[in-house]
Amino acid sequence: PGLLQTPDYARAVTRAALDGMPDEQVNALVEVRLARQDVLRAAPPLRLSVILDEAVLHRPVGGHEVLDGQLKRLLEAAQLPHVRLQVLPFAAGEHVGLIGSFVIFSFPNISDLDVVVLDHLTSSLYLERKEDLQAYSEAFKSLQAKALSPEESTDHIAGIRDGA
Repeated sequence: PGLLQTPDYARAVTRAALDGMPDEQVNALVEVRLARQDVLRAAPPLRLSVILDEAVLHRPVGGHEVLDGQLKRLLEAAQLPHVRLQVLPFAAGEHVGLIGSFVIFSFPNISDLDVVVLDHLTSSLYLERKEDLQAYSEAFKSLQAKALSPEESTDHIAGIRDGA
């Protein structure tokens, strides 16, 4: 997720998604993405629960040095008390996340503002119906159950960095 990306990784992802875009525009989009990360340092900070498919931990987006920096960033973020990071390992087999990634924004005091966001190449789809929110919440719980625990996940990421 953009909230956990390093500048180099965000730049590589943006360039890959928007091939041919001028560097100035890529850099502007990356700056916006990085500015959003301030919510993790706010008082109180945003609570963030993330499940990463193991494949992204091996894909050398931007090259091996950029990937290593990104893995280091994930390990640092996982140590924050308000961040819960889990890895969905290859061994989990099939799972509901194969349909595609999604983000659930949940607001504890005003649940009417909850929304599911599905990102596409040129736009995003926002789902607000209770039925959609319930389906995606259940999907997220299913993914959490199949994923490694946060502790196992950080060990797994560290092992990948160490070449294990």
